[in-house]
Amino acid sequence: MLLFSDRRASSLYAFIIGVCLFAFAPSGVAGNGANTVFALRNHNPFLQVFGLPAFQTATLSVEGETDYALSLDLANNADFGDSDTENLLIDGESYFLTLSARRRISDWLEIGADIPLVTHNGGFMDGGIKKWHDMFGMSNTKRRGADDQLRYLYQANGSTLYDLSSSASGIGDIQLTAAMPLREQSEHGYALTLRSSIKLPTGDDKQLTGSGAVDFTTALYASDTGTLLGRPFGMSGFAGALLLGEGDVLSTLQRDVVPFGGVSVSWWFAQRVSLSAQVQAQGAYFDSAIEELGGSTIQLDVGFTWRPPAAKTCWKFAVVEDIQADATTDFALHFGIDTRCGS
Repeated sequence: MLLFSDRRASSLYAFIIGVCLFAFAPSGVAGNGANTVFALRNHNPFLQVFGLPAFQTATLSVEGETDYALSLDLANNADFGDSDTENLLIDGESYFLTLSARRRISDWLEIGADIPLVTHNGGFMDGGIKKWHDMFGMSNTKRRGADDQLRYLYQANGSTLYDLSSSASGIGDIQLTAAMPLREQSEHGYALTLRSSIKLPTGDDKQLTGSGAVDFTTALYASDTGTLLGRPFGMSGFAGALLLGEGDVLSTLQRDVVPFGGVSVSWWFAQRVSLSAQVQAQGAYFDSAIEELGGSTIQLDVGFTWRPPAAKTCWKFAVVEDIQADATTDFALHFGIDTRCGS
């Protein structure tokens, strides 16, 4: 089975190959553990049910210690599409409150879990986003419905295969994670790590809080650090594959394997504040002629991290934008608190 059927396939493959080259090419530049990233995923309501791991680095927890993170993502969705036989409407907001834990139980193994609470409703951000677009001359053509309404709808050959129009909330699919360090050079800030995860069907496919299947991922992660204008600077990259189980969300369209990858840069330009930008991409999840459902995805996450005085946590904020018309959520905000901090 072909993983991609559109012209963007070549650019996505090039992106993931570039990540792999980065992973195997350490710079050897000294650094200070400067990598800070945002634990974000693709929040398209039809894609978020699958087991794509959140954005991570190659850096592992300190042996014998547990790192915790709590994040809140607010995703605003406004998309529609059609083909000769299909119709798609994605209009609403989805919220994700996720508790994560990572513990390094030995020199060669870190384990963890991500537990999400997922909510879908009409939301509150439509009016503000429209005004923002108008202010900067951006298009609102995708926002054809009434403000703050919920409708996640897919139809094919005259039949409705999925329709969610009432608010839904519940525990999502829990992910169990494991990571094995392949190379660690603390004096140079370089790390190469193999990460894997299993997603369990603890959510509800009828409410789009889960897929109804077990998914598996494995990926290679690399991180490196250095300095920029005398301040800590970090880089991270990863590439891997997501193996989809036989789920219950648009099961007749679902693909078997989805490649994914990402890159990030972060810079602690001040003692307690860093700026970060990250790009993450995935292949298509569904065999659909509608780009907003069956296309590959690329999203840009930009934000900052603040480390309060005398605190052992970092506070994070990021904005998510789709940088091409595809199956990425239209707009999202990320808030996080994390006990694992760069410095």
